[in-house]
Order: sequence, then structure tokens, then C-alpha cells
Amino acid sequence: DTASKLQKTLYSFGVSAKVENVSVGPAITRYELKPAEGVRVSKIANLADDIALNLAAKSIRIEAPIPGKQAVGIEVPNEESEVVHIRDILQTDEFKEHKSKLAFALGKDVSGDAIVTDIAKMPHVLIAGATGSGKSVCINTLIASIIYKAKPSEAKLVMIDPKIVELSVYNGIPHLLIPVVTDPKKAAGALAWAVQEMENRYTMFASKGVRDLKGYNEVIEKEDNFGKLPHIVIIVDELADLMMVAKGDVEDAI
Repeated sequence: DTASKLQKTLYSFGVSAKVENVSVGPAITRYELKPAEGVRVSKIANLADDIALNLAAKSIRIEAPIPGKQAVGIEVPNEESEVVHIRDILQTDEFKEHKSKLAFALGKDVSGDAIVTDIAKMPHVLIAGATGSGKSVCINTLIASIIYKAKPSEAKLVMIDPKIVELSVYNGIPHLLIPVVTDPKKAAGALAWAVQEMENRYTMFASKGVRDLKGYNEVIEKEDNFGKLPHIVIIVDELADLMMVAKGDVEDAI
């Protein structure tokens, strides 16, 4: 198997190491190697191309060492990538028990464990990649995560889609603050409104002596439970196209 082939390949280059654990993920398999005493980790790292050739792999990644472990990780792409269904992530305890209303079911890691992150902790996200790499899938996963996790009163969405084809399907959902924006000039107006709303909220936070939305809503809840503010998530598809049409207004607002 690949593990024994990996050990033999390293041995042929004078590196003695034992495969101690194998983690099979959706796209790659990670082999955890424990080098023998006296073996330099850098020597294993320098053999990346030779290991890839002997394993007939397009490319490999060497993590030397694996953070928190006395082992070297060699990641080899699987012959066929497994499809990670969003339901598999949404049904995990990591997602269901996540405290944030903006929990994002991102996918699975090298070991096949669910990765759930918080959009509130990364408020400015740029999703980039080549054609067909999964940008749209990522955006749709983000939107679905919010819809599943938050009530319409807890999170509102502003969607801007200059090409009209990607986000228009969401028209009519209760989480939308306004219908999906497809006109570049209206998009600039929506972003300008968001800037004004942000400044208004800063004033409201200051009036209550709090620093963020969570603190503000906690104060409001103690007072009367009315007037709590929702999170607002702005999603722009094909930002480059929007910048070309209305560069000045869009750039200033962002």
C-alpha cells in the first residue's frame, strides 16, 4: 500500500521513518511519519519531488513538523475526491452548537473533520480562485449556513449580483434586507447605505456604553427586548465586474 511504499521510498534515500498514523480526508490523505533518531526533518522536506514521483502523485505537501506533534505530515492527493455535502456539516455538533448566528459550514479538514468558522470574526472576506474552482459553491454554502443558523430577525443579507445569474435565486427569502441588487448604480447606493448604517450603529453603541453588536443587544435585552439589531452580511458576486462599472463609488464604500 501507499504507506509501505512511502517508507521504502524514504529508506532508499537514506531516511529511516515509520508511518504511525494515516488520516483519510475528502481530497487528500495525510501520512504521519515519525523519523528515526538523528534524522533531520529538513532532509525529508527536501525529498518532496522524489516522493511524488515514486508515489505517482501529481504533487504532495510536506508539513515538517505537524504543529503540536513529534511527527512529519506528508499529504498525498486522493485518486478521486469525495464530494462533501453541506448536510454533512450542518448536522454536526460543531455547527448546531456553535454560539454565533453567523456560523459558516466551511467544509472538512485533512482528517475529514468538519470545519465551522464564524463570519463575525472575519468580517472582510475575499473569495478568489480560477474558473471552476468552487467560488460560487463557497458563496452558496455561506448563504445556506446563515439561513440555517439565524432567524430573519437575527441576520439580514444584502446581495449584489451584477451578472444576475448567481444570487437571484435567493429573491423572496425572509433574510433579505432588500431584493437582490443587479444594477451597478443601485449596488453603489446599497453600499453607501451600509456605510451610513454602520456609522449610525457606532453612535447607538456609544450611547449604551458598549463596543459591539453583541454587547448592544445584551443591553437592549435587559431593558425591554425590543429594538435588538440584526447582523447585516453583504455579499457581492463578481466584485471585479462591479468595480469596472462603478469603481469610485464602490471603492469608497468598501
